[in-house]
Amino acid sequence: MFSFQNPAGLLLILLIPLFYILRKFKILNQTVIYAVLGDWEGKYFEWHGSLRKFFSAIIKLMIGAGFILSVIAFADPVISTQEKVYTSLGNDIIFVVDTSPSMAAKDIDGNTRIDAARNTITTLVQNYEGFRYGIVALGSNASVLVPPTAVSSAFTKKLNEIQVGMMGNGSAIGDGLSTAVCHLASSKAPKKSIILLTDGENNAGEIHPQTAAKLAADNNITLYIVGIGTKGRISIEYTDYNTGKLYSGYLESDFDSNQLKKIAELGHGRYFEVQTVDELARSLSSVVKNEAVSQSFTYKTTSTSYYQKLIFIAMILFAVAAFTKRFILQEYIPFKLKPSLILRSVLQALAFITLCIAQTGISWGTYLAPVQKNSTAVSMVFDISNSMLACDEPDRKSRLQASTLYAKKLLSRMDGTSVSVVLAKGDGITAIPLTEDFAMVDSLLDVMSPSLMTAPGSSLGKGVLAAKDSFPQNFSSAGRIWIFTDGEETDGSLQNAISECTKYGIPVSIIGFGTEDEVQILAGDGKTIVYTALRTENMEKILDAIHEKSKSYKNKTPVIFSKASDLGTASKLLSQLSNSSENTQIVSYEARPVPRYKFFLILASILLSASFFAAEFDLKNIGHKKLTAALMVLCLFTTMFTGCEHNNHNSENSDRIETVSKNKNFGTGESTKILFGSYEWHKKNYRKAVALFLSVVENADEESQQTLDYSLYDLATAYSMSGEEAAALDRYSQISADAPQIVRYNAYYNAGIIAHNQGNFDSASEYFRKALEIDNTRLDAKINLELSIQMTEAQSRQNESEILPTHEEKEHNQDLENTVFQHIKENDKKQWKNSDTNQAQNLSEDY
Repeated sequence: MFSFQNPAGLLLILLIPLFYILRKFKILNQTVIYAVLGDWEGKYFEWHGSLRKFFSAIIKLMIGAGFILSVIAFADPVISTQEKVYTSLGNDIIFVVDTSPSMAAKDIDGNTRIDAARNTITTLVQNYEGFRYGIVALGSNASVLVPPTAVSSAFTKKLNEIQVGMMGNGSAIGDGLSTAVCHLASSKAPKKSIILLTDGENNAGEIHPQTAAKLAADNNITLYIVGIGTKGRISIEYTDYNTGKLYSGYLESDFDSNQLKKIAELGHGRYFEVQTVDELARSLSSVVKNEAVSQSFTYKTTSTSYYQKLIFIAMILFAVAAFTKRFILQEYIPFKLKPSLILRSVLQALAFITLCIAQTGISWGTYLAPVQKNSTAVSMVFDISNSMLACDEPDRKSRLQASTLYAKKLLSRMDGTSVSVVLAKGDGITAIPLTEDFAMVDSLLDVMSPSLMTAPGSSLGKGVLAAKDSFPQNFSSAGRIWIFTDGEETDGSLQNAISECTKYGIPVSIIGFGTEDEVQILAGDGKTIVYTALRTENMEKILDAIHEKSKSYKNKTPVIFSKASDLGTASKLLSQLSNSSENTQIVSYEARPVPRYKFFLILASILLSASFFAAEFDLKNIGHKKLTAALMVLCLFTTMFTGCEHNNHNSENSDRIETVSKNKNFGTGESTKILFGSYEWHKKNYRKAVALFLSVVENADEESQQTLDYSLYDLATAYSMSGEEAAALDRYSQISADAPQIVRYNAYYNAGIIAHNQGNFDSASEYFRKALEIDNTRLDAKINLELSIQMTEAQSRQNESEILPTHEEKEHNQDLENTVFQHIKENDKKQWKNSDTNQAQNLSEDY
């Protein structure tokens, strides 16, 4: 959608007709500039009058067009697009991809089977947002590459890394399915499903596919199987993943479709057989559509500004006009006009310079903008440098062991919270993207070691920045970063990294491990002795510097440091999390730069206008009447320009605005925001209205309670109109009992409508009843109260008469499930251990 952020700025175009009006009244006198007869030289001279008139007209058009483009740029044209941001869980889907060598067969529309699967899955994920996707790769064994996550970039990255033979030469279908079941069993998603893509039959592993299918059914996980590839003699060529050796030959493809169908039936799913890319895409799309659930979402508006492009075009037009006048028309400046024209040239040059500055998008200073989230997510940053191996924790545990145990205890109280894991050493990497699969997190915590990364040193800052990037931009959860460290760092980047996080409204908590007494450890070379301790003083200095930098802000992003051994540290961390059972609204604050280009644009317009006025304005030849008329025109124009932005608002808001302006404790800036919010509400720009009203509510003083009540009501109503009903109910409930009667009545009435639409008829009845207690003359509330009571009774009768179908419960072999899951978890640990690397360089600085 196209719009102007500052439409009042378009009134500057009126300077053009104003310029010609002043010429009409002889207040401005057009300057005559003579042309140089440089080509005469005593010879016959032909005056090309029409050509020069043409060039002169072109110059005027270019200058006028450049000025108009600069004015349009000042009005800030933008094209806004809206992205869905899901605020509730969708389906969890894990793709189990066969990586055995047979998947290199090139019989799917000229593509290999694994390439066709990879490309189709990528397209599917892009088209169906709101789901959490995971990947399990299977070969001779199986491994989860990505747990179910909403971070599509992390999923796609791992998907593209899948190669033929990376898990061995077999097809452990049972192990692959069991691994997926293990990582979906504890999911709180409304629906869970597994999609197996394979071209063979189970010939490896320790778990039978039918056992895995039964485990999936017992855990309410639907199993879909896609048999991919044609049958018969097929050419095959692939490079061995481990040796790099090229193999080529022919494959006799003849997998058992009946066996795969039976496995799918045991998992309460379906079997598909595909031989083309289109068939594969249709099969996967049908699965996703079948598993789709109703999700709540909101919209995030992204605006793309085009002022820089317009300024650039205007600069070109001005430059071409100046070149044409000087070098093509070769204008000659008479001596008597020289002072004024020199002044004009100087002013125009300054105008061009200010345009260049504006085109760069210059900005300085920051402001805090409120951003609303509906849940929390945590990125855990683990310092795995060698200093964390110091054994100065209770029971002679190392700092790293203590930090992983501490994290496990926190995880046990974080049900429903998405967690990512970042490893920080000489670099920072996201080992696990945001997920609620704590089994995956546990498997990594059990094998945490400095050998998981090769980069020497300790760069906590890089780990923090990786954690910041693990939160997607369109993520509906408010991010928190928890750093488990002893404070030892070798590059001093932590302070800048934390400051960067606070700009995005992400709170950072540092949990310190170790003692403040120095102990000896060996550096990365295994020989050099270094001393390490919990660097409490350094951490406190960093936090003091960050707090000093942000002290001017009213709403600061919290940054804390606490020792793990201090009482209450865990409580401080857990208090940052929202209750997953409640639809709480979380407001964080992002520091955003203050753009200053408009100042330079208006300055350029003033300088350009002044350049013409200065050259043509002749006070000696102007009478008093003309001068008075000119001043009146200028005053009228100034009044229109400065007042237009405030006169745009609809008169329907006059009562509310009068109430706000009477409150002495409420600043004019906040009153202006309410005016603008009301205007955006009437224009049905509910997202903009929410942002303005939210800013007023967050900055309201306690003494201005009446104004706060009006603002809360406006904010709740804007939420309701934008489809965020939970947020609307929350804001309605915050309106005080001392609010004006009309505000309290409308708040209860609107809350009743929302509850009724949600099917919560008991709450709806209570809201309408409270509304009638305030004003019992309102017929609409009485009718809705009766309807809600009737619906409550009908719902109650339906529940009483409902006969639950009787069925025999299948015996759940808990022992078998525990055995299988334990086997999968041990396998996950082995996969993490296999990623341990022997450093090529053992540096003494690595500690």
